[in-house]
Amino acid sequence: MNWNLKTFYYFWPLAIVAPILLVLILFPSAASAKDITVKHTQTGPLSANPKDTFFVVGDFTKAGDKAQMFVLAHGQCKGQDCKWSAQRSEREIKITDRSKSKIGNILFYSVSIFIPKEMDGNTSGGKLSLFQAKMKGVDMPLWQIFTSGMGFNVKIPATKGKMFCALFNKGEWNDIVVKVDYGREKVKDYKYFEMWINGENKPGCTHHSQVVTKQVIKESKSHGWSSNTQQISTRYGIYRWNVGDYLYRNASSEIRKANKKKMKEYKQPNGLTSIMYPFKMDWGHEVPTLTLYYDEVRYGKSLGEVMIRDKAVD
Repeated sequence: MNWNLKTFYYFWPLAIVAPILLVLILFPSAASAKDITVKHTQTGPLSANPKDTFFVVGDFTKAGDKAQMFVLAHGQCKGQDCKWSAQRSEREIKITDRSKSKIGNILFYSVSIFIPKEMDGNTSGGKLSLFQAKMKGVDMPLWQIFTSGMGFNVKIPATKGKMFCALFNKGEWNDIVVKVDYGREKVKDYKYFEMWINGENKPGCTHHSQVVTKQVIKESKSHGWSSNTQQISTRYGIYRWNVGDYLYRNASSEIRKANKKKMKEYKQPNGLTSIMYPFKMDWGHEVPTLTLYYDEVRYGKSLGEVMIRDKAVD
C-alpha cells in the first residue's frame, strides 16, 4: 500500500479511536468512574438556605485543597420540613440511577466524613441521616446511612432491613463505601447492598433482599407525574428527622405539659408520630448546632475506583 497523504487522512482517525475502544472494552467501568466535586452536585430538595448551612472550605480536608462543611442549627429548615419536624442541609449528586428488572448493574459510592470528638446522642440532636438514596415519588429512602450519635447504621425500608455497622472513630475522618444493586430480580443469597468502613467490609451490614421492590415502583408511579421515570438520586449531608421528639424529650416536665396542650402531631409513613412545627414553640432549650465535614466523594462501577486514592477529589 502506498501511504500517500490521501491514505493518511483516511486512516488516522482509526489510530486514535481504536485504542480508546480497546480500553473501554477491557475496562468498561473506566468510562463511568467519577470524582464528585461540588460542581457535580446541587442543593438537595428541602435543604435549608445553603448560604447559611453549606460551605466549601480549604483549611480542613481529608485530602487535597477542598472539603465540604455542613452546619445545621436550631430552626434552620425549609418548606414542609419545618412542618413535619425535620431539617436538613444536603447535596444531591447530579447522577441519575435507575432500577433494572435484572440484577448485575452494580454501583459504588464513597465518601469521607469527619466525626467530631464531641459527637453523641445529644449533639446529634436525635437521629440523622448522613448518606442516602431516594427514588422520585417514594417517601422513604431506598437506603440510608444514619446515626443516633454513636455509630453508623443502615436501613433498607423496602424490605425492612436495619443494621448496626460500626462505632464512629471520633475526632477522625471515617471512610465509607456503599455497594448497591437496584435490580428487582429476587436471587437467593445475592448481596444487594454492602458497606465498607475505613477499608473494612462489614458483613453485618450486607443486605440479601431487594433494595427496590415492586411496591417501591408502584409507589413511585402512583403520582402520575409525566417527568417520573423512577429516577434514583443520591444525597449526602445532614438530615435530621423527629426534631420535635428530641426537643420534647429534653424539655422540663413543666414545659412539656404546657406545650402538650397546644402542639399537634402527625403520623409518618413508617407509623411513628412527630410533632408539627416544633421550632415555633419554646422548649427552654434548642437543638444543638451540628457541624460535619465531607470530602473525597466518588462514584464508580468497582470497589477499586472509589477507594481512597493518592489523587484527591478537588
